[in-house]
Amino acid sequence: MRNVIVWALIVAMAVSLQASIFKKLSSSMNLKGEKYLKKAEVLYGDNQFDKAIPLYLKFFEKNKKKENIDVDIFYHVAVCFMEGKKQAQGYAYIETAAAAKPDDLDIQVLKAEYLVALGSVPDAIETYQKIVKTHPDDYLSYIRLGELTVGQGDLKGAREWWEKAIELDPSRPDGYSRMSESYLKVEKNRLEAYYYARKLLDVVKPDKKPGIQRMLDNLAGDMGQDYENYFQKQDCMMNAEELFKNAKFLQAFQVMDKCKTLPNLSGDYFLLFGKVCDEVGKFKDAAFAYERCIALGLESGDICYRLGWSYLNSGQSEQARIAFQRAQQFTDTKEKAKKMLDKLPK
Repeated sequence: MRNVIVWALIVAMAVSLQASIFKKLSSSMNLKGEKYLKKAEVLYGDNQFDKAIPLYLKFFEKNKKKENIDVDIFYHVAVCFMEGKKQAQGYAYIETAAAAKPDDLDIQVLKAEYLVALGSVPDAIETYQKIVKTHPDDYLSYIRLGELTVGQGDLKGAREWWEKAIELDPSRPDGYSRMSESYLKVEKNRLEAYYYARKLLDVVKPDKKPGIQRMLDNLAGDMGQDYENYFQKQDCMMNAEELFKNAKFLQAFQVMDKCKTLPNLSGDYFLLFGKVCDEVGKFKDAAFAYERCIALGLESGDICYRLGWSYLNSGQSEQARIAFQRAQQFTDTKEKAKKMLDKLPK
């Protein structure tokens, strides 16, 4: 009988001890709030940001030292506060994440937008400037830099950022849209506004084209053909300059040759066309272009020398002599023009 009682006590004590052990183990496992974090992450993934916040905060409450916590958790909490428009409460989290991952694009962009929301626009601009240095191919950061810069009253600086975005990816609409809007609303410059809106027309999706076309028609009014000619000339020059800069001379020639019949071409057009023609060996066309430059009032030693060179290479030595004589009258080309004249047959 005694043995039965003893064994009953032993079993009871063992069960009680086992229950106590499991209770302590369960408490220990949740000491760092893993269950709160797991629930919060599920809600975050479902975009239920307001519901996720209190669970994240419970998790951080159990991890007051915040040691060994994944940086992405700080980022997720910051996203939740941003979505809930509680930036003052969330800034510390994004600041921690940004310090830990200075090269992470998403984290740094969110930090910049926190700064904007909190009224620290100069600091936001500085953050975006760091972003484009680290991520020079991030198109939208250039667009955002322009928006923030123009908000600070620096229209020229804003356009430089938007132009960089366009240069980075000419197939996207945002840069053209911002440029057109800035010219129309700030300076009332309808021609430049038309130019960028016309570029916008070429890159927007088909369902957007009718609206852009209506805007173009309103801008041009009854001068539609004049505005379109202006666009064609500007577009020709910009494309050709980019191609020439990258030593794509044949492509530059093809671009410029297509628009050489447009009315009222500028001296800058003919000067560039002359240089392009020289590069592709079309010396007669080059000579014609340089003559047009002089006729339009752009006479200089460099243009006269280029004219002489083009005439010489097209077999018109007498015309070359006249051009080099003209170049000799300018200080910057006097010596080299004399050398060319000395080489010509008497």
